[in-house]
Amino acid sequence: MIEIVALTVIGIVLAALLFFVRFQLINQRIRKILMGAKEGKTLPHTHEWELYHNEQAPSQRIRACLAELPIAYKSHEVRIATDIKNSVSTDFMTGLSKFQVPLLLHNGRAIYNSRRQISYLVAQHERGAKLLPTTDEETTRLEYWLNKLSGRDENDYSLAGSASGNELFTIALPVMGAFLEHLKATLLVKIFVLNPFFRKPLSTPVLRALNTLSILENPVLTEAFETAKEIIEDQLDEAERSLKTHGGPWVIGTTFSQIDIEMMVLLYRLKQVTMLDDLLQSGRPNLAIYWDQLVLRPSYKIALVDHTCPDTKAATEKILATRATNPAFDELFRVNH
Repeated sequence: MIEIVALTVIGIVLAALLFFVRFQLINQRIRKILMGAKEGKTLPHTHEWELYHNEQAPSQRIRACLAELPIAYKSHEVRIATDIKNSVSTDFMTGLSKFQVPLLLHNGRAIYNSRRQISYLVAQHERGAKLLPTTDEETTRLEYWLNKLSGRDENDYSLAGSASGNELFTIALPVMGAFLEHLKATLLVKIFVLNPFFRKPLSTPVLRALNTLSILENPVLTEAFETAKEIIEDQLDEAERSLKTHGGPWVIGTTFSQIDIEMMVLLYRLKQVTMLDDLLQSGRPNLAIYWDQLVLRPSYKIALVDHTCPDTKAATEKILATRATNPAFDELFRVNH
């Protein structure tokens, strides 16, 4: 009897140890994936440069950089309603450590995060010097602006005002709401199940049941939206002062840099949210001239305009129509200063 009890206890202890070891291994693997530990592994590829991207701001940045240099690449566009089976190979999906776009491949080597991708291109490609400063003054300005960006996680879907808030994500909520309003619930479920690239954003609490008027009707979203406006207006004011001080034509001087790519994406997002004209006309004359120059660059059309889907354009029209008929909603989009 004692032997049976002893064996039972030993069995339970061994089972607990096995469970603990397995649990630790799973947690270690999850931590590595979340931290991007597998970044740099080789994935299936056919071209020197390949890009998996969508319509969001991070993808716009790296597309603009590739267009500015310019660097030819094989494009894999992963839209929200994309049939993944026809656009992404099974071998490629199996090799991914995390389903995050944009994903840049250089000879198959995986590089995540658009800002790291741009830094990699500038450092590795012979044409990267086109985006680098030409004077000590420009170098100082570039370092200043890059330091302002370094702490931001572009794939953080937190509201502005929170510890890791993302103002660009927050300011785009009305566009997302108008977009999601027209998608049937069954389609959203299908996208969530079959398109792993959109599971993280679609599972974000703020996007649940989001519609065009949510930004007005939900006090939490209203406060976050107002905070995002303040942050963005401060950024625009600083860019205005910089352009005025050194005479432009670009944010750091005569060199078109990574900061101008950032500004191009920000201003285009504000245009989609129907806020840009009001912001440029509110005592920011140098920024207005700067925007006129940005839209003339081929990269603006190649990287942003040509990749804007009809549903997003329809969402912008929906916002304009709602602003015209709802004074309280319209007031939210007015500039603070």
